[in-house]
Amino acid sequence: MDKALINELKSFLVERYVDNMSTKDLVSYVTDDLDRYYEKMSDAEFIDEAQNYWEDHFGEVVDEIQDYIKCDFKKDRRFDSERDLD
Repeated sequence: MDKALINELKSFLVERYVDNMSTKDLVSYVTDDLDRYYEKMSDAEFIDEAQNYWEDHFGEVVDEIQDYIKCDFKKDRRFDSERDLD
């Protein structure tokens, strides 16, 4: 096979693979992928990314996270998001 055919075959496989995933599987995959993506960033790059995402609400989000860290009862964010899809 030549490179063009292999590239098209890869694209077709990805398309089919995603088409056949459940919403729950897609959420799990994207969550894992984003976790790995952010883990590879420097702290400065991550803060910049987070500030760009939340824009004017960044300070409020940081305050919420600080409150969450102090909380005795913590939820597993993955479990809750996956359960919501059932």
